[in-house]
Amino acid sequence: MKILRFIPFIIIISILCSGCPDGKSVSSTANAIPREAEEIPLHNNPSDSKSILKETPPTPIVEKKASASILSAGDVIMHDAVIQSGKTESGIYDYTGIFEFVKPYAEKADYSIISYEGVCMDSDKNYTGYPLFNAPPAIISAFSYAGFDMVNNGNNHCLDRALDGLFETRSIIKQKNLQVIGTFQDAAEPRYKIQDINGIKVGFLSYTYGCNMNENRLTEEERSTHLSLIDRDKIETEIKTLKPKADIIIVLIHWGVEYRRNATDEQKKLAENIFSWGADIILGSHPHVVEPSETIEIDGDIKYLIYSMGNFLSNQIGGNNPNPRNNDLTEDGMMIDIQIEKDFQTGKTSIVSVKHIPTWVYRYTENGIYKYKIYPVPSLDHGSLKGLDEALVEKLKNSYSRTMELVKDYP
Repeated sequence: MKILRFIPFIIIISILCSGCPDGKSVSSTANAIPREAEEIPLHNNPSDSKSILKETPPTPIVEKKASASILSAGDVIMHDAVIQSGKTESGIYDYTGIFEFVKPYAEKADYSIISYEGVCMDSDKNYTGYPLFNAPPAIISAFSYAGFDMVNNGNNHCLDRALDGLFETRSIIKQKNLQVIGTFQDAAEPRYKIQDINGIKVGFLSYTYGCNMNENRLTEEERSTHLSLIDRDKIETEIKTLKPKADIIIVLIHWGVEYRRNATDEQKKLAENIFSWGADIILGSHPHVVEPSETIEIDGDIKYLIYSMGNFLSNQIGGNNPNPRNNDLTEDGMMIDIQIEKDFQTGKTSIVSVKHIPTWVYRYTENGIYKYKIYPVPSLDHGSLKGLDEALVEKLKNSYSRTMELVKDYP
């Protein structure tokens, strides 16, 4: 039986050898098998994860465009009554309720900015409003709660507790995981911020006209290191330094004349210069009232400017006794929603749209204490107005009309 089993094996070997024209052995024939045959699966079982069939990798999808939304709000000014409004029975401060209705807008935007006039200190609990503002750090916590990402602290009240207050305010803002611009820790800190928003590099710069003369108490070196005062040569240099590093440049600027509803010739000229130096968006603050917006086309590019966004939160409420500093106009503010887009094929970043969302500061009394809410008014027939008290709705609509007569959406 062993001999019979061996005979078929001899026959098979003979046949294989006779099929080799050059007389090579079976092993050399196997080495000559084409590469394609080597890549054929050993069997057709689809569950075999060890199949050696190579697949062509999918072609990566390259995004041709990126878009981002940037939201900016007006000035937050913590007057004495606003400070006290947040004090709870336990003695701690909580201002989150003030921002309840604007929170959805700040959270929805890809990046949101708010302007804060004053300092906030934990080490100095002598909290005061005008003229030297120092508020509880809880106001910064409220910014974070509301969905803001950056605090602009470059304004005339950033030295209200000297450099100690400036440094501690910066520290508290950063502890809440927010960006801060407009004041600086040391000379090594860049004068600008660059934020990557959905693949678009957005550059920010901030300037103020002054610090209520408190800057004169600093040395020239301290002013240069820790502040960002308006100086044409400085602004031009910093914009041109930032230009190659950013896709779009936003300048936050604290300027103008308080309680005036239009810009000065000096502001208009400076704005023209800022655009010519390479900036794309100018967001103004300080006057405590809303001032006009402009959409300008320069060399085929759309530029946007608002001279003042008004008061986002303050106690400058006219009530029954209005005066030049406390009236309907000082109750008005806004949020600005700016949509930008980058074309990766051309490398160009453009402003796609600008929408103004008027806001109104509502002050009411609760247990003998003033309380505050910031109401957004996207339109006169917005659903958020339904169900509100008729008198309140009338005030909101009046505020909307006052603001929108000065600004214009784009396109």
